[in-house]
Amino acid sequence: MNRSLLGLVFLVSLIAPTTAFAWSPLRSENSNVKKGNALMSEEQYAAALEAYDSAAEELPDSKGVQLNRGLALLAQESTETAKEAFLAAADPSAPTDTRADAYYDLGVAYARQGDALAQQEDHERATASFREAADAFKRSLRLRPGDRDAAWNLEYALQRIREQEEKQQEQEQGEEQEQEQEQREQEQREQEQGEEQEQGEEQEQGEEQEQEQEQQQEQERGQEGEQEREPQEGQAESQKPREEPMRQDDVQRFLDALEQNEESLPLQRARRQSAGRRPPEKDW
Repeated sequence: MNRSLLGLVFLVSLIAPTTAFAWSPLRSENSNVKKGNALMSEEQYAAALEAYDSAAEELPDSKGVQLNRGLALLAQESTETAKEAFLAAADPSAPTDTRADAYYDLGVAYARQGDALAQQEDHERATASFREAADAFKRSLRLRPGDRDAAWNLEYALQRIREQEEKQQEQEQGEEQEQEQEQREQEQREQEQGEEQEQGEEQEQGEEQEQEQEQQQEQERGQEGEQEREPQEGQAESQKPREEPMRQDDVQRFLDALEQNEESLPLQRARRQSAGRRPPEKDW
């Protein structure tokens, strides 16, 4: 088994040794398998995958070809498709070593996926990926006990699970605190808006009351003016002398007086004329 053949190193931890993919070249006289193995050694992974795909058509029951396909896919970061190929290679009908290598490489794929998710701070999904990685490394160890690389990677996966769980808990606490802070700020904004609205309503009510008072005062002033004019008109009418009708005896006396005045009028006129003339003065 030559795990360093690919030159694709999986870092276990800062102090742990590095481990490569588990890859034992499939011993076959198939030309496409040979071609793919040579291209993998030259790190021409896309061309190697084409050769393995052709070999898979020619050898559909070969689990070793599926294992090599998975490695070529993983080298190109096609993680999901690579995991499918590793699961196919881990079929119970495959040789034990092939299955052990398939589970080992499946664990590497999940661990790489977990590292990428952890960098994105998606701690929940990262934890799930590391759990899958740990499970795959355990399966590989059961099939091949004493494999130090699988043991180291299992320890790495378990360590990463603990780290991600702690970070997830911190993240959830931070999110809860942010939500509480946002809720407090929202409540504060709503309270301020309510106070502003209440003040506005009070101001509107005050303005309406002032307008009503002004209208009422204007009406009262208008009524007072009308009341003042009505007594004056009444007083003016009362101040006018009323002519009482003359009684019958007064009428008779008035007529008698007129007759007496008419008889004395010529005499009075003559007296006035004589009184107004002066005798001529003598010029001698």
